[in-house]
Amino acid sequence: MSKNGFKIIDAEMHIMEPTDLWDNYIDPAYKENAPRRIAEREWDVRTIIDGEILTTMKNSNEAPGSTKVEEETMANRYRESINRNFDPQSQKIAMETEGLDLAVLYPTAGLCLTAKNGMDPKLVAASCTAYNSWLYDYIQAADPNIMFGAAVISPFDIDLALQEITRCTKELGFKAVMLRPNIHNSTPWHDPYYDPLWSLTQELNVAIGFHEAVGSRLPTAGADRFDHHGIVHISSHPLEQMLAMMDVIMGAVLDRFPKLRFAFLEGNCGWLPFWLNRMDEHYEWRKPYGEMDHLSAMPSEYFMRQGFCAVECDEVFVSHVVDAIGDDHLVTTSDYPHGDAKYPHSMDTFMQLPLADIAKRKILWDNTVRLYDL
Repeated sequence: MSKNGFKIIDAEMHIMEPTDLWDNYIDPAYKENAPRRIAEREWDVRTIIDGEILTTMKNSNEAPGSTKVEEETMANRYRESINRNFDPQSQKIAMETEGLDLAVLYPTAGLCLTAKNGMDPKLVAASCTAYNSWLYDYIQAADPNIMFGAAVISPFDIDLALQEITRCTKELGFKAVMLRPNIHNSTPWHDPYYDPLWSLTQELNVAIGFHEAVGSRLPTAGADRFDHHGIVHISSHPLEQMLAMMDVIMGAVLDRFPKLRFAFLEGNCGWLPFWLNRMDEHYEWRKPYGEMDHLSAMPSEYFMRQGFCAVECDEVFVSHVVDAIGDDHLVTTSDYPHGDAKYPHSMDTFMQLPLADIAKRKILWDNTVRLYDL
């Protein structure tokens, strides 16, 4: 399959979990407190986790698709998928509709499995294991030759996380590990607590995909001052990615683990040249004072060696990003089946971006192959 002569890998396509996923897949010992996706409407992403609906704004219970107009819009846009109850075949049909050759699949309800501090670490780990097992079966039923999984793991218990990463990569064939960029339990990503995680993913040659979602109870940029989904969504996705990138670069994670690959997904890329430049400027400013001795290279060099950032399909500003830092570290996504996706015209929209064909080819295929070792 090709679109306009280009082969395409979706670096971050989503699935819609069935409402009974955790009932069917979680360890029976945790079934009573298992997550549950609500489905009172045709397109409903609200999910109960740890007794709270985490995909809603904390004080207003506002959630994506919560208004009648948005609900009707989503119900019409994803009519075929809804009628099939987002079954495995619907994923394949969506790929064909967008002209996708391959896709790496990320969660929807599963984005919030770890999104609350103070949760029972074993329950969270069991919830992640259940999701990953279901995703494997889903891919097998759809087409394992064109779909690959991104494993959801819990940062709350590193030993259990390591076990699950090993299972998902060695037994299930997954190509990525998904983490939320937010700080969990007040522990930044550069803390030595996470070094075993980075060491294992480097050893297994599996990428880390940071992905944000609103409606969590973790510290989230914007949610500390607004309680409005549409407003918080503006800030949360790019700002949390910027902070996570700064964390792993300036905290020397990429220095200590030089073969580890990170992707910063669904947060635009227009900020990338500015952010790399700002880190470089501070590196040069503070280095004579001994504050940067933990880094052996300029911050931007680490990103250019190990980092990738996702371009939104309608992000016209990407041409300036390519002018500033080149086209070797950008990937793109359809974001199906979410509310801000341009489905079924995501890839058609991308084709209209002011980019040379060689840049499009890298973003649509070559860079994603390198990111996920496909």
